[in-house]
Amino acid sequence: MFKKSLFILLICIILNIVSVSAVPYLDASASTPEIERGSIERIYLEIEEVGGISSAYNITAVPEIYENNIKITPKNIEIPVINDGTVIKVSFKINASKNAELGEKSGKIFIHYYDYDSENDVYVGPKTIQKDFNYEISEGHGIYSINTKPKNISIYVDGNYVGNTPLNISIKEGNHFLRLSSEIFGNHSEKVTIYAGENYNLFKNFEESEKIEISENISISENTSKNVSEVSEISKNIEFNGILVYLGFLLAALFVIFIFTKDKY
Repeated sequence: MFKKSLFILLICIILNIVSVSAVPYLDASASTPEIERGSIERIYLEIEEVGGISSAYNITAVPEIYENNIKITPKNIEIPVINDGTVIKVSFKINASKNAELGEKSGKIFIHYYDYDSENDVYVGPKTIQKDFNYEISEGHGIYSINTKPKNISIYVDGNYVGNTPLNISIKEGNHFLRLSSEIFGNHSEKVTIYAGENYNLFKNFEESEKIEISENISISENTSKNVSEVSEISKNIEFNGILVYLGFLLAALFVIFIFTKDKY
């Protein structure tokens, strides 16, 4: 009798363990993206059934972000089933506006799912797990499209050479100094303000008059250099002639002294 009771108890324990083990259990992990202001990045979510025996049904992943000027889409993602021991990967888009606050941020993802009761042919739930995720908002960039006539004009941003026209360049948001430089036409400078996620265009037509003006300046500069050289040469001649005159006076003085003193000796 005792052995029979012990056997029945053992069977009940085993059935209870199997029943508990058959309950699906989900776990999840999320990526930690860096998002520039004025841009969109994805956050990836991996959902895994770690129970190893049963499957989860009617899964819904719902993200929540509590920051202003930041949106996450879609509002939820539905997954019909995650079989035991498998991993499902989904993603959400995070859109950071150009006014989003910089720095590290956090959000939450709620995952709701159901267990299937085969005896009663019903879904039991929802059960919910919560996962926190982190992301960072960094300074954004704007796109500047620069073209000139003629082409192949050098471009400098804050004194740094970035290429020749025509060129599309990505510039970090903020105030910058833009300079177009040509040996023929000289320099054209502008102070520009870049906002994250914005596009800008600059076209500069260098006029022939600018070219002529620069040429005249070069001619004047050459003439000035020539005049300076001539003045320098004249100065050298004057200096040399002065030395000769000085030596002449010195020799004359020595000759006079010699005449007046020779009879004494």
